[in-house]
Amino acid sequence: MVRSFGSLPNPVRSAYNTISEEVEKNPDLFIRRHLGGKVRQVRQRLAAHLVAHEDECVLVPNVTHGITLVLRSFPWVAGEDILIYTSTAFSQIKHNISAVGGLPAGPALSEFLLLFPETHTSILDRFAKHISTIKASATAKPPRIVAVFDTIVSTPGVLMPWKAMVNICRAEGVTSIVDAAHSLGQEAIVNLSEIQPDFWIGARHNFFFDSMVLLTLSIRTAASGSTPKEDLLFCMFHEGNGSFDVALALTINAALDFRERIGGEERIIDYCHNLALVGGRRVAEILGTEVMEMPEAPGELIGTMVNVLLPLPSALKPSPDVTRAFDHKLFEERKAYAISDFEDFANVMLVVCKELRDAFGDPV
Repeated sequence: MVRSFGSLPNPVRSAYNTISEEVEKNPDLFIRRHLGGKVRQVRQRLAAHLVAHEDECVLVPNVTHGITLVLRSFPWVAGEDILIYTSTAFSQIKHNISAVGGLPAGPALSEFLLLFPETHTSILDRFAKHISTIKASATAKPPRIVAVFDTIVSTPGVLMPWKAMVNICRAEGVTSIVDAAHSLGQEAIVNLSEIQPDFWIGARHNFFFDSMVLLTLSIRTAASGSTPKEDLLFCMFHEGNGSFDVALALTINAALDFRERIGGEERIIDYCHNLALVGGRRVAEILGTEVMEMPEAPGELIGTMVNVLLPLPSALKPSPDVTRAFDHKLFEERKAYAISDFEDFANVMLVVCKELRDAFGDPV
């Protein structure tokens, strides 16, 4: 069960080392004369992978950076514009949304509450009603509404009906900003030319057999209303991101080659999805708990991550002390935070949860 920080496959690490050595032989020559062309090759490969146009695709340092760039690019009008975000948004994204809302000309903020488990149908119904309510009460007619939402929520790891949410946004005249930090490597088919979000910002390091810290893909699709000239300027604006390890940006070709060599996207993701389904249920069986899903739509919320209830009393509330104790027992005592074997993981969690109950009491 590897999350954001996993080991690189040997072919990808070898490619990274080779690129690093090439850079170090003559950094100025490489960065000033060769880097631009090599980054364009990466953009071409990624754009093809996601069925997007090369000139809609740029690389930025990380997802938070990319989404913040987009949010800061809007000519917001206080008292007229509204920015929708989900209650489960990544913490740094939430901080930046709050900062944008606090600007003198910033938009009004509207939180769309998500309480899992919930079916995709219910989420979509409520999302459409949320937008309708905002439009009905807005002072500006029509108001400018921007919505930020995930493809896959990070905490908990839930697959969202994001493609249908993009459709709702388009039908309602809402600008969509899609946080796709977990999509690459978890979703087999992402055809952005067909889905047409306004902005789609994804990461390669979470599940894509790529470098742990690296540049992120940011895509502005034709749905954003850009012209070819604006697309070119969009690409030129993002060609330089200050000082960074350029080799990280160039390992994507090796990662894609490796994924094709071991079976390709659909085979990899089908395997991981089925493993999450079967493994999650086995973990729940050992723990005596349950997988987080809706009985009327089993497996709908599961991509290649699965959520299983821990055997802890509901009265034991999350707190910094509980989190520190939990981390200490995994990191320091067992030297592991994620274990590849589901049954081994479940047996470790049985012990850890008992120790937490003993340490913090078993409140009734």
